[in-house]
Amino acid sequence: MKNDYWMVSIILAIILFIGPLGVASGQDLPVIKGKKAVATVNDEPITVEEFNREIASLDQGMAGEGKVEKKKNSELLKRLINARLLIQEARRMGLDELKELKERVNVFARVALRDELIERRIKDLKPDEKEAEKLYRESIKEFKIKSILFEKEENAKLMEKTLKEGKVFDEILKKFLADKTGKGNEEGNYLKSKDLLPEIAVAISKMKIGSISPITRIKSGFTIFKLEDIRFPEDPEAREKARMEALRQKQKEAVIRYDKALRAKYTKINESLLKSLDFESKGLGFDKLLKDNRAVAEIKGEKPIAVGEFAEYMKQQLYHGVERAVEAKRLNKKKDKTLEEMLDKRVLKKEALLLEIDKTESYKNKVKEYEDSMVFGAFIQKAVTPDVKLKEEDLKAYYDGHIKEFIYPEMMKITSLVFGKRDDAEKAIINLRKGTDFQWVKANAEGQLDRNTKSVLDFDGRLLTTKDLTEEIRKAISGAKAGDFRLHESPQNHYYVLYIQEVVPSKPQPYAEVREKIARKVYDDKLKKAVEEYADKLRAASDVKVYLKD
Repeated sequence: MKNDYWMVSIILAIILFIGPLGVASGQDLPVIKGKKAVATVNDEPITVEEFNREIASLDQGMAGEGKVEKKKNSELLKRLINARLLIQEARRMGLDELKELKERVNVFARVALRDELIERRIKDLKPDEKEAEKLYRESIKEFKIKSILFEKEENAKLMEKTLKEGKVFDEILKKFLADKTGKGNEEGNYLKSKDLLPEIAVAISKMKIGSISPITRIKSGFTIFKLEDIRFPEDPEAREKARMEALRQKQKEAVIRYDKALRAKYTKINESLLKSLDFESKGLGFDKLLKDNRAVAEIKGEKPIAVGEFAEYMKQQLYHGVERAVEAKRLNKKKDKTLEEMLDKRVLKKEALLLEIDKTESYKNKVKEYEDSMVFGAFIQKAVTPDVKLKEEDLKAYYDGHIKEFIYPEMMKITSLVFGKRDDAEKAIINLRKGTDFQWVKANAEGQLDRNTKSVLDFDGRLLTTKDLTEEIRKAISGAKAGDFRLHESPQNHYYVLYIQEVVPSKPQPYAEVREKIARKVYDDKLKKAVEEYADKLRAASDVKVYLKD
Protein backbone atom coordinates (compact mmCIF):
# COMPACT_ATOMS: atom_id res chain seq x y z
CA MET A 1 0.00 0.00 0.00
CA LYS A 2 1.25 3.50 -0.80
CA ASN A 3 2.40 5.68 2.08
CA ASP A 4 0.32 8.71 1.14
CA TYR A 5 -3.19 7.57 2.04
CA TRP A 6 -3.29 9.86 5.08
CA MET A 7 -2.70 12.82 2.71
CA VAL A 8 -5.57 11.61 0.58
CA SER A 9 -7.74 11.52 3.70
CA ILE A 10 -7.14 15.21 4.31
CA ILE A 11 -7.80 16.14 0.67
CA LEU A 12 -10.95 14.07 0.52
CA ALA A 13 -12.18 15.40 3.83
CA ILE A 14 -12.00 18.88 2.33
CA ILE A 15 -13.71 17.77 -0.87
CA LEU A 16 -16.40 15.99 1.08
CA PHE A 17 -17.16 18.55 3.76
CA ILE A 18 -16.60 21.99 2.30
CA GLY A 19 -19.54 24.42 2.02
CA PRO A 20 -21.46 27.12 3.98
CA LEU A 21 -23.41 25.52 6.81
CA GLY A 22 -25.77 26.21 9.72
CA VAL A 23 -26.01 24.94 13.31
CA ALA A 24 -28.39 22.19 14.32
CA SER A 25 -30.32 23.58 17.29
CA GLY A 26 -33.82 23.96 18.59
CA GLN A 27 -35.08 20.75 17.02
CA ASP A 28 -36.77 17.79 18.68
CA LEU A 29 -34.07 15.20 18.01
CA PRO A 30 -34.04 11.62 19.35
CA VAL A 31 -31.59 10.54 22.05
CA ILE A 32 -29.58 7.52 20.92
CA LYS A 33 -26.95 5.92 23.17
CA GLY A 34 -27.31 8.82 25.56
CA LYS A 35 -26.82 11.59 23.00
CA LYS A 36 -29.02 13.58 20.65
CA ALA A 37 -28.59 12.43 17.08
CA VAL A 38 -29.14 14.18 13.76
CA ALA A 39 -29.03 10.84 11.89
CA THR A 40 -28.15 7.17 12.18
CA VAL A 41 -26.13 5.12 9.70
CA ASN A 42 -26.69 1.41 10.17
CA ASP A 43 -27.71 2.12 13.77
CA GLU A 44 -24.54 4.19 14.37
CA PRO A 45 -25.55 7.72 15.41
CA ILE A 46 -24.21 10.98 14.05
CA THR A 47 -24.58 13.18 17.11
CA VAL A 48 -25.42 16.85 17.42
CA GLU A 49 -21.95 17.37 18.92
CA GLU A 50 -20.29 15.82 15.85
CA PHE A 51 -22.47 17.86 13.52
CA ASN A 52 -21.74 21.13 15.29
CA ARG A 53 -18.04 20.33 15.57
CA GLU A 54 -17.86 20.03 11.81
CA ILE A 55 -19.69 23.34 11.46
CA ALA A 56 -17.30 25.06 13.85
CA SER A 57 -14.23 23.80 11.99
CA LEU A 58 -15.68 24.88 8.65
CA ASP A 59 -16.76 28.28 9.98
CA GLN A 60 -13.14 28.95 10.97
CA GLY A 61 -12.08 28.39 7.40
CA MET A 62 -14.85 30.66 6.08
CA ALA A 63 -14.15 33.72 8.22
CA GLY A 64 -15.33 36.89 6.49
CA GLU A 65 -17.52 35.10 3.93
CA GLY A 66 -20.79 36.13 5.52
CA LYS A 67 -23.40 34.27 7.53
CA VAL A 68 -23.88 30.58 6.98
CA GLU A 69 -27.07 29.34 5.39
CA LYS A 70 -29.41 27.03 7.27
CA LYS A 71 -30.53 25.46 4.02
CA LYS A 72 -27.06 23.90 3.80
CA ASN A 73 -27.66 21.74 6.89
CA SER A 74 -28.88 18.91 4.73
CA GLU A 75 -25.83 19.22 2.46
CA LEU A 76 -23.47 18.90 5.43
CA LEU A 77 -25.46 15.99 6.82
CA LYS A 78 -25.34 14.18 3.50
CA ARG A 79 -21.57 14.50 3.45
CA LEU A 80 -21.25 13.30 7.03
CA ILE A 81 -23.47 10.32 6.21
CA ASN A 82 -21.37 9.54 3.12
CA ALA A 83 -18.18 9.68 5.15
CA ARG A 84 -19.66 7.40 7.81
CA LEU A 85 -20.75 4.89 5.16
CA LEU A 86 -17.26 4.83 3.63
CA ILE A 87 -15.57 4.46 7.03
CA GLN A 88 -17.91 1.60 7.98
CA GLU A 89 -17.11 -0.11 4.69
CA ALA A 90 -13.38 0.39 5.31
CA ARG A 91 -13.68 -1.25 8.75
CA ARG A 92 -15.59 -4.18 7.24
CA MET A 93 -12.63 -4.58 4.88
CA GLY A 94 -10.28 -4.63 7.88
CA LEU A 95 -8.39 -1.49 6.85
CA ASP A 96 -8.46 -0.22 10.43
CA GLU A 97 -6.21 -3.16 11.34
CA LEU A 98 -3.40 -2.14 9.00
CA LYS A 99 -0.14 -2.05 10.99
CA GLU A 100 1.03 1.31 9.66
CA LEU A 101 -2.35 2.90 10.29
CA LYS A 102 -2.52 1.62 13.86
CA GLU A 103 1.00 2.87 14.55
CA ARG A 104 0.08 6.35 13.35
CA VAL A 105 -3.07 6.41 15.45
CA ASN A 106 -1.10 5.30 18.52
CA VAL A 107 1.45 8.07 17.98
CA PHE A 108 -1.34 10.61 17.58
CA ALA A 109 -3.09 9.34 20.72
CA ARG A 110 0.06 9.77 22.80
CA VAL A 111 0.66 13.29 21.51
CA ALA A 112 -3.01 14.24 21.93
CA LEU A 113 -2.94 13.00 25.54
CA ARG A 114 -0.01 15.26 26.36
CA ASP A 115 -1.58 18.17 24.48
CA GLU A 116 -4.83 17.81 26.43
CA LEU A 117 -2.87 17.89 29.70
CA ILE A 118 -0.96 21.02 28.66
CA GLU A 119 -4.12 22.74 27.41
CA ARG A 120 -5.80 22.05 30.74
CA ARG A 121 -2.77 23.50 32.54
CA ILE A 122 -2.60 26.78 30.59
CA LYS A 123 -6.23 27.42 29.60
CA ASP A 124 -6.90 29.90 32.43
CA LEU A 125 -3.69 31.90 32.07
CA LYS A 126 -3.92 35.60 31.29
CA PRO A 127 -1.21 37.70 29.65
CA ASP A 128 1.13 39.77 31.80
CA GLU A 129 -0.22 43.24 31.04
CA LYS A 130 3.08 44.96 31.82
CA GLU A 131 4.91 42.67 29.41
CA ALA A 132 2.15 43.14 26.82
CA GLU A 133 2.47 46.92 27.11
CA LYS A 134 6.24 46.68 26.74
CA LEU A 135 5.91 44.52 23.60
CA TYR A 136 3.19 46.81 22.25
CA ARG A 137 5.20 50.01 22.65
CA GLU A 138 8.20 48.36 21.04
CA SER A 139 6.09 47.25 18.07
CA ILE A 140 4.53 50.69 17.43
CA LYS A 141 7.66 52.71 18.20
CA GLU A 142 8.59 55.06 15.36
CA PHE A 143 11.80 57.04 14.92
CA LYS A 144 11.88 60.34 13.04
CA ILE A 145 15.18 60.43 11.20
CA LYS A 146 16.87 63.05 9.06
CA SER A 147 19.60 61.41 7.04
CA ILE A 148 22.05 61.87 4.22
CA LEU A 149 23.67 59.17 2.10
CA PHE A 150 27.13 59.54 0.58
CA GLU A 151 28.61 57.33 -2.10
CA LYS A 152 32.15 58.28 -1.03
CA GLU A 153 33.44 57.87 2.52
CA GLU A 154 35.58 61.05 2.27
CA ASN A 155 32.42 63.14 1.84
CA ALA A 156 30.89 61.53 4.91
CA LYS A 157 34.08 62.25 6.87
CA LEU A 158 33.99 65.86 5.70
CA MET A 159 30.46 66.26 7.06
CA GLU A 160 31.43 64.53 10.31
CA LYS A 161 34.38 66.94 10.69
CA THR A 162 32.12 69.93 10.06
CA LEU A 163 29.68 68.71 12.71
CA LYS A 164 32.50 68.35 15.24
CA GLU A 165 33.38 71.99 14.59
CA GLY A 166 30.01 72.92 16.04
CA LYS A 167 27.97 73.47 12.89
CA VAL A 168 24.19 72.85 13.03
CA PHE A 169 23.16 69.49 11.52
CA ASP A 170 20.21 70.92 9.54
CA GLU A 171 22.34 73.61 7.92
CA ILE A 172 25.09 71.19 6.94
CA LEU A 173 22.50 68.70 5.64
CA LYS A 174 20.95 71.40 3.47
CA LYS A 175 24.36 72.38 2.05
CA PHE A 176 25.44 68.84 1.18
CA LEU A 177 22.06 68.10 -0.42
CA ALA A 178 22.14 71.34 -2.40
CA ASP A 179 25.55 70.63 -3.97
CA LYS A 180 24.49 67.01 -4.60
CA THR A 181 27.40 65.63 -2.59
CA GLY A 182 24.88 63.45 -0.80
CA LYS A 183 21.30 62.23 -1.18
CA GLY A 184 18.47 62.53 1.31
CA ASN A 185 15.72 64.91 2.41
CA GLU A 186 15.47 67.82 4.78
CA GLU A 187 12.11 66.90 6.29
CA GLY A 188 12.88 63.56 7.88
CA ASN A 189 10.68 60.47 7.98
CA TYR A 190 9.07 58.39 10.76
CA LEU A 191 10.11 54.76 10.51
CA LYS A 192 9.29 51.66 12.55
CA SER A 193 12.06 49.43 13.86
CA LYS A 194 11.22 46.70 11.33
CA ASP A 195 11.68 49.19 8.47
CA LEU A 196 15.21 50.19 9.53
CA LEU A 197 18.31 48.66 8.00
CA PRO A 198 20.07 46.41 10.55
CA GLU A 199 23.05 48.78 10.68
CA ILE A 200 20.77 51.76 11.34
CA ALA A 201 18.80 49.86 13.98
CA VAL A 202 22.01 49.03 15.87
CA ALA A 203 23.20 52.64 15.77
CA ILE A 204 19.85 54.15 16.75
CA SER A 205 19.47 51.82 19.74
CA LYS A 206 22.34 53.74 21.40
CA MET A 207 21.03 57.22 20.60
CA LYS A 208 18.89 59.79 22.36
CA ILE A 209 16.51 62.28 20.75
CA GLY A 210 18.52 65.10 19.21
CA SER A 211 21.75 63.10 18.90
CA ILE A 212 23.64 62.50 15.68
CA SER A 213 24.97 59.14 14.56
CA PRO A 214 28.57 58.38 13.65
CA ILE A 215 29.29 57.49 10.04
CA THR A 216 27.40 54.26 9.40
CA ARG A 217 28.35 51.95 6.55
CA ILE A 218 25.38 50.48 4.66
CA LYS A 219 25.13 48.55 1.42
CA SER A 220 24.58 51.62 -0.78
CA GLY A 221 27.21 53.87 0.84
CA PHE A 222 27.84 55.85 4.01
CA THR A 223 25.16 57.60 6.02
CA ILE A 224 24.94 60.10 8.87
CA PHE A 225 21.56 60.69 10.50
CA LYS A 226 19.94 62.64 13.30
CA LEU A 227 17.30 61.18 15.61
CA GLU A 228 14.68 63.93 15.62
CA ASP A 229 11.88 62.32 17.59
CA ILE A 230 10.35 59.08 18.87
CA ARG A 231 6.60 58.56 18.87
CA PHE A 232 4.14 55.79 19.74
CA PRO A 233 1.05 56.03 17.46
CA GLU A 234 -1.98 54.04 18.68
CA ASP A 235 -2.62 50.76 16.86
CA PRO A 236 -5.40 48.52 18.28
CA GLU A 237 -4.37 45.58 16.08
CA ALA A 238 -0.76 45.80 17.23
CA ARG A 239 -1.94 46.01 20.85
CA GLU A 240 -3.91 42.78 20.49
CA LYS A 241 -0.95 41.05 18.82
CA ALA A 242 1.27 42.17 21.70
CA ARG A 243 -1.20 40.74 24.24
CA MET A 244 -1.27 37.43 22.38
CA GLU A 245 2.53 37.32 22.27
CA ALA A 246 2.70 38.08 26.00
CA LEU A 247 0.22 35.27 26.62
CA ARG A 248 2.26 32.84 24.50
CA GLN A 249 5.37 33.74 26.47
CA LYS A 250 3.56 33.18 29.77
CA GLN A 251 2.16 29.86 28.56
CA LYS A 252 5.59 28.71 27.40
CA GLU A 253 7.12 29.60 30.75
CA ALA A 254 4.30 27.80 32.60
CA VAL A 255 4.81 24.65 30.53
CA ILE A 256 8.57 24.69 31.20
CA ARG A 257 7.97 25.03 34.95
CA TYR A 258 5.33 22.28 34.85
CA ASP A 259 7.65 19.90 32.99
CA LYS A 260 10.42 20.57 35.47
CA ALA A 261 8.11 20.01 38.45
CA LEU A 262 6.85 16.69 37.03
CA ARG A 263 10.39 15.48 36.38
CA ALA A 264 11.30 16.35 39.98
CA LYS A 265 8.16 14.56 41.21
CA TYR A 266 8.46 11.34 39.24
CA THR A 267 12.04 10.85 38.03
CA LYS A 268 15.56 10.33 39.26
CA ILE A 269 18.55 10.56 36.91
CA ASN A 270 21.71 8.56 37.43
CA GLU A 271 23.92 11.62 36.98
CA SER A 272 27.25 9.78 37.28
CA LEU A 273 26.21 7.23 34.66
CA LEU A 274 24.85 9.92 32.34
CA LYS A 275 28.09 11.88 32.63
CA SER A 276 30.18 8.79 31.88
CA LEU A 277 28.31 7.86 28.69
CA ASP A 278 30.42 8.61 25.63
CA PHE A 279 28.34 8.56 22.45
CA GLU A 280 31.29 9.79 20.40
CA SER A 281 33.75 6.97 21.04
CA LYS A 282 35.20 5.48 17.88
CA GLY A 283 34.81 1.93 16.67
CA LEU A 284 31.87 -0.01 18.12
CA GLY A 285 31.27 2.45 20.96
CA PHE A 286 27.77 3.51 19.95
CA ASP A 287 26.67 -0.01 19.03
CA LYS A 288 27.82 -1.17 22.47
CA LEU A 289 25.65 1.49 24.14
CA LEU A 290 22.61 0.26 22.19
CA LYS A 291 22.87 -3.04 24.08
CA ASP A 292 23.49 -1.48 27.53
CA ASN A 293 20.68 -2.34 30.01
CA ARG A 294 21.82 -0.08 32.86
CA ALA A 295 19.18 2.40 34.02
CA VAL A 296 20.13 5.98 33.22
CA ALA A 297 16.85 7.33 34.65
CA GLU A 298 14.15 5.91 36.93
CA ILE A 299 10.48 6.83 36.72
CA LYS A 300 8.29 6.25 39.74
CA GLY A 301 5.99 3.29 39.11
CA GLU A 302 7.24 2.89 35.53
CA LYS A 303 9.90 0.98 33.64
CA PRO A 304 13.25 2.84 33.87
CA ILE A 305 14.99 4.28 30.83
CA ALA A 306 17.93 2.05 29.98
CA VAL A 307 21.09 3.28 28.30
CA GLY A 308 20.21 1.20 25.22
CA GLU A 309 16.79 2.81 24.91
CA PHE A 310 18.38 6.23 25.40
CA ALA A 311 20.96 5.53 22.68
CA GLU A 312 18.26 4.25 20.29
CA TYR A 313 16.24 7.43 20.84
CA MET A 314 19.28 9.56 20.05
CA LYS A 315 19.96 7.49 16.96
CA GLN A 316 16.43 8.11 15.65
CA GLN A 317 17.02 11.87 15.81
CA LEU A 318 20.10 11.64 13.58
CA TYR A 319 18.91 12.15 10.02
CA HIS A 320 22.41 11.83 8.58
CA GLY A 321 23.50 8.81 10.58
CA VAL A 322 25.53 8.13 13.72
CA GLU A 323 28.91 8.25 11.99
CA ARG A 324 28.55 11.83 10.79
CA ALA A 325 27.24 12.97 14.17
CA VAL A 326 30.19 11.30 15.91
CA GLU A 327 32.65 12.96 13.54
CA ALA A 328 31.03 16.35 14.19
CA LYS A 329 31.20 15.72 17.96
CA ARG A 330 27.57 16.73 18.48
CA LEU A 331 26.21 13.79 20.47
CA ASN A 332 27.66 14.29 23.94
CA LYS A 333 26.50 17.91 23.95
CA LYS A 334 22.93 16.72 23.34
CA LYS A 335 22.81 14.10 26.12
CA ASP A 336 21.14 16.16 28.83
CA LYS A 337 18.58 17.80 26.56
CA THR A 338 17.69 14.52 24.85
CA LEU A 339 17.14 12.71 28.13
CA GLU A 340 14.97 15.56 29.41
CA GLU A 341 12.91 15.28 26.23
CA MET A 342 12.40 11.55 26.80
CA LEU A 343 11.46 12.09 30.44
CA ASP A 344 9.04 14.90 29.57
CA LYS A 345 7.11 12.56 27.29
CA ARG A 346 6.93 9.86 29.96
CA VAL A 347 5.95 12.08 32.90
CA LEU A 348 3.38 14.06 30.93
CA LYS A 349 1.73 10.82 29.84
CA LYS A 350 1.89 9.48 33.41
CA GLU A 351 0.30 12.63 34.85
CA ALA A 352 -2.38 12.68 32.14
CA LEU A 353 -3.36 9.09 32.90
CA LEU A 354 -3.46 9.78 36.63
CA LEU A 355 -5.82 12.68 35.94
CA GLU A 356 -7.86 10.32 33.68
CA ILE A 357 -7.65 12.67 30.71
CA ASP A 358 -7.79 9.58 28.49
CA LYS A 359 -11.39 9.08 29.68
CA THR A 360 -12.60 12.57 28.72
CA GLU A 361 -14.93 13.14 25.78
CA SER A 362 -12.61 15.78 24.33
CA TYR A 363 -9.68 13.36 24.14
CA LYS A 364 -11.75 10.42 22.87
CA ASN A 365 -13.27 12.60 20.14
CA LYS A 366 -9.86 13.78 18.95
CA VAL A 367 -8.49 10.26 18.69
CA LYS A 368 -11.64 8.90 17.05
CA GLU A 369 -11.73 11.69 14.48
CA TYR A 370 -8.07 11.13 13.64
CA GLU A 371 -8.52 7.38 13.35
CA ASP A 372 -11.59 7.86 11.15
CA SER A 373 -9.60 10.18 8.87
CA MET A 374 -6.83 7.57 8.56
CA VAL A 375 -9.33 4.76 7.84
CA PHE A 376 -11.14 7.01 5.36
CA GLY A 377 -7.88 7.77 3.56
CA ALA A 378 -6.87 4.13 3.44
CA PHE A 379 -10.24 3.23 1.93
CA ILE A 380 -9.98 5.90 -0.77
CA GLN A 381 -6.47 4.75 -1.62
CA LYS A 382 -7.38 1.07 -1.74
CA ALA A 383 -10.93 0.99 -3.09
CA VAL A 384 -11.48 4.17 -5.13
CA THR A 385 -8.30 5.61 -6.63
CA PRO A 386 -7.32 2.46 -8.62
CA ASP A 387 -10.41 2.99 -10.79
CA VAL A 388 -9.80 6.71 -11.38
CA LYS A 389 -8.07 7.03 -14.74
CA LEU A 390 -6.91 10.11 -16.64
CA LYS A 391 -7.23 10.29 -20.43
CA GLU A 392 -5.32 12.77 -22.54
CA GLU A 393 -8.49 13.80 -24.38
CA ASP A 394 -10.10 14.73 -21.04
CA LEU A 395 -7.20 17.04 -20.22
CA LYS A 396 -7.23 18.70 -23.64
CA ALA A 397 -10.98 19.16 -23.45
CA TYR A 398 -10.64 20.89 -20.10
CA TYR A 399 -7.90 23.13 -21.51
CA ASP A 400 -10.06 24.13 -24.49
CA GLY A 401 -13.11 24.73 -22.31
CA HIS A 402 -11.28 26.80 -19.67
CA ILE A 403 -8.70 28.65 -21.76
CA LYS A 404 -9.31 31.88 -19.78
CA GLU A 405 -7.79 30.20 -16.72
CA PHE A 406 -4.49 29.72 -18.55
CA ILE A 407 -3.47 33.16 -19.78
CA TYR A 408 -0.10 34.82 -19.41
CA PRO A 409 -0.84 38.25 -17.91
CA GLU A 410 0.19 41.47 -19.61
CA MET A 411 3.61 42.69 -18.49
CA MET A 412 5.41 46.00 -18.88
CA LYS A 413 8.95 47.21 -18.34
CA ILE A 414 8.62 50.61 -16.68
CA THR A 415 11.15 53.21 -15.55
CA SER A 416 10.04 56.30 -13.64
CA LEU A 417 10.88 59.82 -12.56
CA VAL A 418 9.15 61.18 -9.45
CA PHE A 419 8.37 64.83 -8.79
CA GLY A 420 6.94 66.77 -5.88
CA LYS A 421 4.99 69.16 -8.16
CA ARG A 422 2.72 68.49 -11.15
CA ASP A 423 4.24 71.33 -13.21
CA ASP A 424 7.71 69.82 -12.98
CA ALA A 425 6.39 66.39 -14.01
CA GLU A 426 4.45 67.82 -16.96
CA LYS A 427 7.52 69.75 -18.18
CA ALA A 428 9.53 66.54 -18.07
CA ILE A 429 6.91 64.64 -20.08
CA ILE A 430 6.77 67.40 -22.72
CA ASN A 431 10.55 67.25 -23.15
CA LEU A 432 10.56 63.46 -23.30
CA ARG A 433 7.78 63.35 -25.90
CA LYS A 434 9.78 65.82 -27.98
CA GLY A 435 12.63 63.31 -28.04
CA THR A 436 14.87 64.43 -25.18
CA ASP A 437 16.96 61.53 -23.85
CA PHE A 438 15.41 59.95 -20.75
CA GLN A 439 18.73 59.68 -18.89
CA TRP A 440 19.47 63.35 -19.56
CA VAL A 441 16.08 64.37 -18.15
CA LYS A 442 16.64 62.10 -15.15
CA ALA A 443 19.99 63.77 -14.45
CA ASN A 444 18.87 67.37 -15.00
CA ALA A 445 15.12 67.81 -14.43
CA GLU A 446 14.31 69.99 -11.40
CA GLY A 447 11.90 69.08 -8.63
CA GLN A 448 12.61 65.34 -8.51
CA LEU A 449 12.03 63.53 -5.22
CA ASP A 450 14.71 61.39 -3.65
CA ARG A 451 14.08 57.68 -4.19
CA ASN A 452 14.40 57.14 -0.44
CA THR A 453 11.47 59.46 0.27
CA LYS A 454 8.77 57.66 2.24
CA SER A 455 6.03 56.05 0.10
CA VAL A 456 7.84 56.75 -3.20
CA LEU A 457 7.57 53.79 -5.56
CA ASP A 458 10.64 52.88 -7.58
CA PHE A 459 10.08 51.64 -11.13
CA ASP A 460 13.55 50.50 -12.14
CA GLY A 461 13.02 48.94 -15.55
CA ARG A 462 12.12 45.44 -14.41
CA LEU A 463 9.24 43.60 -16.06
CA LEU A 464 6.08 43.97 -13.95
CA THR A 465 2.74 42.17 -14.19
CA THR A 466 0.24 44.98 -14.75
CA LYS A 467 -2.57 43.23 -12.84
CA ASP A 468 -0.39 43.40 -9.70
CA LEU A 469 -0.14 47.20 -9.87
CA THR A 470 -2.61 49.51 -8.13
CA GLU A 471 -5.82 50.40 -9.92
CA GLU A 472 -4.69 54.04 -10.34
CA ILE A 473 -1.40 53.00 -11.97
CA ARG A 474 -3.20 50.52 -14.22
CA LYS A 475 -5.47 53.33 -15.41
CA ALA A 476 -2.47 55.57 -16.10
CA ILE A 477 -0.70 52.97 -18.28
CA SER A 478 -3.79 51.42 -19.87
CA GLY A 479 -3.29 50.91 -23.61
CA ALA A 480 0.31 52.13 -23.47
CA LYS A 481 2.84 51.05 -26.12
CA ALA A 482 6.59 50.73 -25.90
CA GLY A 483 8.12 54.22 -25.93
CA ASP A 484 5.08 55.96 -24.37
CA PHE A 485 5.28 58.33 -21.40
CA ARG A 486 2.39 58.51 -18.93
CA LEU A 487 1.68 60.78 -15.93
CA HIS A 488 0.42 59.31 -12.66
CA GLU A 489 -0.52 61.21 -9.48
CA SER A 490 -0.31 59.06 -6.35
CA PRO A 491 -2.55 59.46 -3.25
CA GLN A 492 0.52 60.95 -1.52
CA ASN A 493 0.65 63.73 -4.18
CA HIS A 494 3.77 62.37 -5.80
CA TYR A 495 3.84 62.86 -9.58
CA TYR A 496 5.30 59.98 -11.59
CA VAL A 497 6.54 60.16 -15.14
CA LEU A 498 6.22 56.54 -16.28
CA TYR A 499 8.41 55.53 -19.22
CA ILE A 500 7.00 52.39 -20.87
CA GLN A 501 10.08 50.69 -22.26
CA GLU A 502 8.52 47.38 -23.27
CA VAL A 503 5.06 45.80 -23.40
CA VAL A 504 4.54 42.03 -23.33
CA PRO A 505 0.87 41.39 -24.20
CA SER A 506 -1.20 38.68 -22.54
CA LYS A 507 -1.49 35.36 -24.38
CA PRO A 508 -2.65 31.79 -23.70
CA GLN A 509 -0.19 29.46 -21.98
CA PRO A 510 0.80 26.46 -24.12
CA TYR A 511 -1.03 23.24 -23.22
CA ALA A 512 2.26 21.48 -22.40
CA GLU A 513 3.04 24.06 -19.69
CA VAL A 514 -0.28 23.71 -17.87
CA ARG A 515 -0.92 20.01 -18.47
CA GLU A 516 0.18 18.96 -14.98
CA LYS A 517 -2.02 21.59 -13.32
CA ILE A 518 -5.00 20.49 -15.43
CA ALA A 519 -4.30 16.84 -14.64
CA ARG A 520 -4.51 17.55 -10.89
CA LYS A 521 -7.79 19.44 -11.32
CA VAL A 522 -9.39 16.81 -13.56
CA TYR A 523 -8.16 14.01 -11.29
CA ASP A 524 -9.62 15.73 -8.20
CA ASP A 525 -12.97 16.12 -9.98
CA LYS A 526 -13.01 12.47 -11.06
CA LEU A 527 -12.01 11.32 -7.59
CA LYS A 528 -14.73 13.38 -5.95
CA LYS A 529 -17.32 11.98 -8.35
CA ALA A 530 -16.09 8.42 -7.77
CA VAL A 531 -16.31 8.84 -3.99
CA GLU A 532 -19.86 10.21 -4.22
CA GLU A 533 -20.94 7.37 -6.51
CA TYR A 534 -19.44 4.76 -4.17
CA ALA A 535 -21.18 6.37 -1.20
CA ASP A 536 -24.50 6.44 -3.07
CA LYS A 537 -24.26 2.67 -3.69
CA LEU A 538 -23.50 2.03 -0.02
CA ARG A 539 -26.38 4.23 1.06
CA ALA A 540 -28.81 2.39 -1.18
CA ALA A 541 -27.89 -0.85 0.61
CA SER A 542 -27.78 0.64 4.14
CA ASP A 543 -30.21 1.67 6.85
CA VAL A 544 -29.91 5.47 7.04
CA LYS A 545 -32.31 7.55 9.09
CA VAL A 546 -32.23 11.37 9.07
CA TYR A 547 -33.78 13.34 11.96
CA LEU A 548 -32.49 16.83 11.22
CA LYS A 549 -34.85 19.17 9.41
CA ASP A 550 -33.89 22.26 7.40
